Amino acid sequence: MTIGAAIVVHFLFYALVETEYGTDLSLEFATELVKIAAYVIVLLLFGLISRITQTITAIIACNAILELLLIAILMLSRLFTSYELDAALAWLVTFWLILVEGHIISRAIELHWITGIAIAVVIFILQLGFYFSFGEFPEAAVS
Repeated sequence: MTIGAAIVVHFLFYALVETEYGTDLSLEFATELVKIAAYVIVLLLFGLISRITQTITAIIACNAILELLLIAILMLSRLFTSYELDAALAWLVTFWLILVEGHIISRAIELHWITGIAIAVVIFILQLGFYFSFGEFPEAAVS
């Protein structure tokens, strides 16, 4: 149930982003699958097969909650602000999501929170690498 609701929120978010900013919905979804697979691999490496379901569910649910927050922020910010502020707010929520995912994975593998955040950062970099190997690098970041 939680995963189904999270997938709906995820598709709504990326449909909004795709319509407004021209991103590829299928690539976004594939990037999320890479993230989930990476967290499953981390749990397998630590021998915590029994925690895969609860950890992945927590990560997906938190992702959905933060995407709902970002949808609300983006909708409200369009009334008052520019694209640059939208991008800054999106990066702020992304940073927050990395911290949340780091906390979740650190509790799952029973190590210090810094270890969890380091794992989340590495997985985020993996996601970016995957995304930009199949998608276009944003023009705003180049100039």
